[in-house]
Amino acid sequence: MDSRHRVLYLDVLNVLACLCVIGMHCNGIVHEFDGSPAWAGSMVVETLAYWAVPVFFMLSGATMMNYRQRYGTKEFFKRRIFRVGIPFVFWSLLLAAVKYGNGELMWIGFRDFLQRLLNTQIETTYWFFPALFMVYLSMPVLSRLSEEKKTLWYIVIACAATYSLLPFLCGCLGIAWNTSLQFPMGAGYILYAALGYLLHTTEIPRKYRMGIYLLGIFGAAVRYGHTVTASFAEGALNRLTWGYMNWPEVLLSAAVFVFIKYLFRNPRFRPERWQKAIRWLASASFGIYLIHVLIMDTMVETFGIHPGDLWWRLLGPILLYVIALLLVKGIQKIPGARGVMP
Repeated sequence: MDSRHRVLYLDVLNVLACLCVIGMHCNGIVHEFDGSPAWAGSMVVETLAYWAVPVFFMLSGATMMNYRQRYGTKEFFKRRIFRVGIPFVFWSLLLAAVKYGNGELMWIGFRDFLQRLLNTQIETTYWFFPALFMVYLSMPVLSRLSEEKKTLWYIVIACAATYSLLPFLCGCLGIAWNTSLQFPMGAGYILYAALGYLLHTTEIPRKYRMGIYLLGIFGAAVRYGHTVTASFAEGALNRLTWGYMNWPEVLLSAAVFVFIKYLFRNPRFRPERWQKAIRWLASASFGIYLIHVLIMDTMVETFGIHPGDLWWRLLGPILLYVIALLLVKGIQKIPGARGVMP
């Protein structure tokens, strides 16, 4: 989205989501249950930050669903290729060179390398990109529905039922979920793209906003409470309420999106200095996502940081964000570097 079409609260969500993603990556001990107070504390961070990834997909829907009002489909895909596709390939290749060079990966042949690239096995946090590419590929169809909000709400409800709620209920009952029963037009993260557009373009009365916030809090509380209780009871990590498409995450993500939307309508955020600062930070988020894991791994190895240290899990994300931000802004000033660091 260029500066002429930027919306303050969307940029705020962009920045906060970027910080939360880094926070989750600095909080990796949450994935290994050991029954310690540190693990229970890590679940707090995990729960409160988990909305970040769904909201990135929601932002794509909010900003791109009506792209036809600005340019054609050919231009849309051209922009996506140059802004996201090329940087993804470049940094995947760069990280591959680093990992092959230090022995972290072994060269077996081009076929193995291509498999690693396509399946984001070079850098696993890049799993986000193929999913995002499929949302982009769906946009020419979804954009035709931008004025058909009832149809979009139908898609959201059908997706929520067959990707979020029913699989969860089957999990509670110990029943295998038949994925053939999932709404075919909602594959991938279409749910969040459509929901982001709808929440962005719909005025929500205050009484309904309060209900959305309560549902978001309820979803987060269920995820935290169930994971901790069930994991301690079973002696192993219970993931029943995990997954970005699970209903607690849908509720929490919608609540955060709506809360920030209406919070940043407050006149105190209208001064241009506020908006320039947020835009400046938001313009670096994609670059920060691309390089933050490389920086994090380097810091952990160089300084002997233990991932379970409380100071690292709380202050590490802020420190890592600032370092990555400065690096991204520096790289962006290099002539020609915008092609790989937009």
